[in-house]
Amino acid sequence: MSEQIAGQYMSGETTRLSQAKLRLDHRELIVSDGENRELTRANINEIKISVPVGKIPRRFSFPDQSHFETEQNQAIDDFLRLAGKPNSFIYLLEGKLHFILPAILIVALSTWLVLVSGLPFLAKVVANKLPSDLLDSASETTLSTLDRIALGPSSLPSEQQEEINAMIRDTLSPKENYSFQIIFRKGKSLGANAFALPDGSIIFTDELIRLLKTNEEIFAVFAHELGHVVKRHSLRQLLQSTSVALISYLIIGESTDGMLEAINALPALLMNSSYSREFESEADDYAIRLMSELNIPTYYLGNALEHLSHYHSYDEGIKYLSSHPPTEERILKTKNIQK
Repeated sequence: MSEQIAGQYMSGETTRLSQAKLRLDHRELIVSDGENRELTRANINEIKISVPVGKIPRRFSFPDQSHFETEQNQAIDDFLRLAGKPNSFIYLLEGKLHFILPAILIVALSTWLVLVSGLPFLAKVVANKLPSDLLDSASETTLSTLDRIALGPSSLPSEQQEEINAMIRDTLSPKENYSFQIIFRKGKSLGANAFALPDGSIIFTDELIRLLKTNEEIFAVFAHELGHVVKRHSLRQLLQSTSVALISYLIIGESTDGMLEAINALPALLMNSSYSREFESEADDYAIRLMSELNIPTYYLGNALEHLSHYHSYDEGIKYLSSHPPTEERILKTKNIQK
């Protein structure tokens, strides 16, 4: 091919630029000076060609470290087309608004779908695959942290603690293999509260036991927290907010530093009652279903929620119901489902 493109050449040995010309011979690009003396040549696939951006000069980087630059972008595109080297996708989009806007919408929609559907689904998959020894370790560390910064030794008589434990175990169907343990602590600044740890430990504060009026209300709160355990809500909530740990587990298939760091945030999640509305509704539904199977009126869960709502409405500290669905809505659900 005889057509040539004017530009500037730098040998790589010095920074001095000299006038030169570029021509295409089959699939080889050849640079020559004003007297048609060849300066360098290479197969087009061996040359690094800069991406076109506006009117910025295109640069050809040859294997011998020499460079050729030109502002004749259209002529370069013709060369590349003839050589069978397509333009980059970015360049094809450049300046074409009717391509750019749909691309932006597609990216935005994809991101939204990943955040709304993808991450929750993957978090659920990973949470259900985490080994029991990791759950035990996470729960032990979480309880130790809560004891150090927020909770205190329970002042409830041991006889009362044993009665509550016996009541819950006697109420549950012996046919089901429930894995849990009840732990009592003084709530201090947390007040009337309950927490579910990943290994099945369920913590009741003394203040909560004194607030609830009947064994049925205590069982209702237990059933709600058991729902968090069964659905692994605490782990799923953490994984959804720490996508790096989630993705690393999916790729590697085992616990990583990122996963362990994510689990270290569990005490803060529990102390701030930061379950999503969806998870709180799932735990309510689990409690309602369990109570119905055991012939316990579900309005006892609503009663417990009412007591907690009134208790914390005067509390300026951490609120058990702060991120839960509206209490009225939850109470109404318990009263509409009776057995």
